[in-house]
Amino acid sequence: PALNSLTHKQRGNTLMLISDGEYSATFPEINKTTVAKSGEIVLIPAGFEFTHKAVSPFSGYNITFITNETSHPFYLAAVPGKIKLPKEQMDAILMAMSRISILPHNKKLLEHIAEHILAENYLFCQNESARFKPLSDEVEKAVAYMRHNLHRKIDLDELAKELYLSHNGLIWKFKKELDTTPSDYLKLLRLRSAKDLLLNESFSITKISEMCGFSNVAYFCAVFKRQTETTPLVYRQKQK
Repeated sequence: PALNSLTHKQRGNTLMLISDGEYSATFPEINKTTVAKSGEIVLIPAGFEFTHKAVSPFSGYNITFITNETSHPFYLAAVPGKIKLPKEQMDAILMAMSRISILPHNKKLLEHIAEHILAENYLFCQNESARFKPLSDEVEKAVAYMRHNLHRKIDLDELAKELYLSHNGLIWKFKKELDTTPSDYLKLLRLRSAKDLLLNESFSITKISEMCGFSNVAYFCAVFKRQTETTPLVYRQKQK
């Protein structure tokens, strides 16, 4: 768009995903100006006054969202300005946005993309001024192990031993660094994987339950409904 210099203050958080050209946002309160090019993202947190303009004609996507989880590490680590993810991450996100943007009922999908961007920003720690330190080696290894073994039963006591930690030591580190317990974080990863499979694959609910490491399909459906207030089947039907 041909965007002249405009000043705003928004109620919601905004992510500007730039696919071509250059976009600039200035935050007077913190005396900061950010210029984003192709493959970069600018975060404009809720309540911040900002001025933005097109440095050169640009194209991209805008996601505005409201969150009640402002104390979550993923949100706290995302400061006003540029979020620059690895190229392969941005390519995948922009490809997904090109498909999502043409769908008439895409609110939940956009929320999922926004959550994914904030999570990846936290994990890759691209913002030099992020208020949270990178994960410790123990937590980083635990998270990597969980992500690569979601389809299996994961014994957290055994995982703690592999990291030379006690059970309580592993819990303490997760609470300190991710503000959650290892079991709750594992459940979050399983549910996130299940959502991706429900939206992008044609596997049965039972198969997805197995692929995401749930002990049985009834338990999977119960956990899913508690978290999303709907069943996996209805979630899939509504999003598609």
